[in-house]
Amino acid sequence: MNSGNKLVNAVGPAAAHRIVATTQRQFLPLPLLVFCFVALVTFVLAPLRISEADIWFHLRNAQQLLTGHAFLRTDLYTFTTAGAPLLNHEWLSELPYYAGYKSFGLQGLLAVYALVLCLTYGVMYYLACRRGANCGDAALLTIGAMLLGLYSFGPKMHIFGYLFLSLLLALLDKFERTRKGLWLLPPLFAVWINLHGSWLFGFILMTIYVVSGLVKKDHGRVIAEPWEFAKISKFLVAMSASGAALLLNPYGYKLVLYPFDFIFRQRANVANVIEWQSVNFNTGWGLAALCMVFLVFGVALSSARLTVRDVLLICFVLYVSLAHVRFLLLAGIVLIPLIAPKLQICPPHDPAKDNSWRNFLAAVAIVALLVWSYPTAAVLQKTVDADFPRDAVNYMQRNNIKGRLFNTYDFGGYLEWNAPAVRTFADGRTDIFVYNGVFRDYLKIRGIEQPFEILDKYNIEYILCEPNKPLSYLLDHSPQWETVYADSVAKLYRRISGNG
Repeated sequence: MNSGNKLVNAVGPAAAHRIVATTQRQFLPLPLLVFCFVALVTFVLAPLRISEADIWFHLRNAQQLLTGHAFLRTDLYTFTTAGAPLLNHEWLSELPYYAGYKSFGLQGLLAVYALVLCLTYGVMYYLACRRGANCGDAALLTIGAMLLGLYSFGPKMHIFGYLFLSLLLALLDKFERTRKGLWLLPPLFAVWINLHGSWLFGFILMTIYVVSGLVKKDHGRVIAEPWEFAKISKFLVAMSASGAALLLNPYGYKLVLYPFDFIFRQRANVANVIEWQSVNFNTGWGLAALCMVFLVFGVALSSARLTVRDVLLICFVLYVSLAHVRFLLLAGIVLIPLIAPKLQICPPHDPAKDNSWRNFLAAVAIVALLVWSYPTAAVLQKTVDADFPRDAVNYMQRNNIKGRLFNTYDFGGYLEWNAPAVRTFADGRTDIFVYNGVFRDYLKIRGIEQPFEILDKYNIEYILCEPNKPLSYLLDHSPQWETVYADSVAKLYRRISGNG
């Protein structure tokens, strides 16, 4: 019996005709309207994380690429690692941010990363609805996923990586339903590797799909969905082609190896940078992570059944997100289509009761509210100025200060973009500083562990750091250093005796 006959038998010929006619007339169904509200929430949350320290050297990188017409291969910005070899492994992600900033300033920067987030969450919201979730439940979980990952919001390069991860999941979903779409995997990875090192997650997810396809026996509420040999073979061929496509980048095999270099050679980075730390349940982000764990266990203990693939995906994202707080964003994204279909919070959506014109007017109101609430350039600049030394940099430029400078890590990229004549000590490109031992020396200075000896080692003439920190307290009481500029964001010190 076809679906039309089922509908007629269920509700009668006249009612069935009305439902079909109503569905055909819909040009803006309720699920699309609900996502308009989700997009509004994204644009409301996005400005909260606009002050991103690394974006400034990424803008400088993009400018260097477009004006010098060559990919960066050595450090051009600092005096501590000048000429050291480097891989600009996120070069393609930098270009949209640069275009947005050059066209519309901070508003353009905000628009780029907010739109990428909207696309990412939009794909996962669609997958949740396609897998049977009510649009209201899918929207609630999507907003919850945003709050969970808010720590890693901002104009960051990994946002593009997560967009491609969501596209990968959409392609895998299409393949499972239709056996089509795998030809798109190699071009997807060829672009992804030039955007961000998170392409490695893509291969982990594809491996999970293959492994789950090998399981043939159900285990209680865990459902096995075994793949036949032909399906597995086709998928493995696509994976191999995707692996070969990774070599389509300006740095060759070195860029393919970079994620493994990070894992095994950059342990000082992981150990000391906050976003790489494990989740602290005494913080707001920790409480959000705890809610995520409770939600997952709630679904597991309910009558809902999960596939082997979903169980493996959940275990993977729980592990990486609890081990590294920056991956709470990843966990939220992946969990949306896995958990939303199991929820039953909102009333079910009846397409027959949709009114597209009413939905359209509501969508127009949401778009109008989004435009009205979009932050002005002045508001965004005020937010950035609260975290970065704008006035101190202006002072340095007015007084032609170009001597060797020790700077706070987060100030490095800002200086490189706004005062390129100043050679910095370090910036957020942690890898090159780890390799050369500069990062270790930086941590010793910040932790006031033999700070004066290390400052002498590098012949530092000026220091730019935050006020009310151990280092600034030490400098305030040192006869070798004097304050030449100070405000609530930064203090600039000058050496008055000793080496240099």
